[in-house]
Amino acid sequence: QAGLARCQREVEEVTELMKQNLNRAMERDGRLSDLDSRAQELRAMVGTYRDIGSWGGQRSPGGHYRHIQSWRVGW
Repeated sequence: QAGLARCQREVEEVTELMKQNLNRAMERDGRLSDLDSRAQELRAMVGTYRDIGSWGGQRSPGGHYRHIQSWRVGW
């Protein structure tokens, strides 16, 4: 009887740990989806800045665009 009760407690502990791990995995999945959405938005923004840069800006040595002839893009 004592051995059976011990096994039952261990099973319950493992079951609880598995539930916690599943909940954590689902939370991570939600956060990863949010990060993926943000990354897509940033990629779209980068494309916009690249377009602006090709209209009249030059890339600085650091890789950023600086607009030398900003009047060409209406600024």
